Amino acid sequence: MILLPLAELPNSHPGDAITDVLGVVAVCSFLGIACYIGLQVLKDSHRKVSAGANSLEDFGADAEAEREAAKPKVVVNEREELERHCREIEIDILETGRTKLSDFALIAENTFDKVADGYASNSFGHEGETHAVRSKKFLSVCERQWGALRSDIGYVSYMDIQDHLRHILINHRMLNGSNHATSETLDMSPDVLRSQELVALVRVVPKEKVKLVQEQLLKAIAAFRNAYEEECKAWLNEQIVKVGGEMRPKKSRKVQVPDTEYYNKFKQLKIRLEVVARLADSVTEKTERVSEAGLALSQVIHVGTILRILATLPEWFTELELTQRH
Repeated sequence: MILLPLAELPNSHPGDAITDVLGVVAVCSFLGIACYIGLQVLKDSHRKVSAGANSLEDFGADAEAEREAAKPKVVVNEREELERHCREIEIDILETGRTKLSDFALIAENTFDKVADGYASNSFGHEGETHAVRSKKFLSVCERQWGALRSDIGYVSYMDIQDHLRHILINHRMLNGSNHATSETLDMSPDVLRSQELVALVRVVPKEKVKLVQEQLLKAIAAFRNAYEEECKAWLNEQIVKVGGEMRPKKSRKVQVPDTEYYNKFKQLKIRLEVVARLADSVTEKTERVSEAGLALSQVIHVGTILRILATLPEWFTELELTQRH
């Protein structure tokens, strides 16, 4: 075996070199041990800090839970909550409907004026009767055809109104002005008087003018139909569905709408909205094709009467404060 000699410094003993080497090793060992101890101290301190932080978080969570538990419990009044919800629904419908229904009533009135103008332009009257007088007569007869229902419009259904007006289309031929001339007792019931008025309107339109009256009606209704389809129909149907849905019982509620004052409010609101929608639909449906000549004038008077009902929308929706021209 070959032994490598330790380097010797000049004028030094070999043992001194060994001592120097051992000293370096000792220093390095000390430094290594010191670093290790320092690292362990740091790790232990970090664990203690983390544990302390977690303890503080747990303590804070417990304290917050105690504070929440100490708060007085808020008792939710389900009736008040439901009534507040219903009120919001009602306000939304009335606010959005204020402009729509006011504008629609005005459209119905303007359309009626055009229909009345067509009637007056193609009819003759007594000597001295002007166009304005004949227009006014047409309006008055249409008004009286539904006058008995006027105060009940907010409560009666569309079918009730249709039943009341059906005589316009089927009864005007039943009376002849001379039939009762020699009768000992005259039937002066409201139904008979209304029918007599219809006959009087029909008689003053020459046969050759009937088609012109129809054409005037169809022209006026075309604009009405477009305005209704574009501005009002979708909104009306949406509100009818919304109100109907609110009135139905909900399993998720302990208190139901029928338990509150809003049931009757919603019921009446739904009836009125349905009447507007169905009457407007009936106007457009009944003028999709021209009736036979014998029924043409009855059709004109029937449509005119429905338009007069729609023109009085402000009377039905008093809470909307709709503007009226008359």
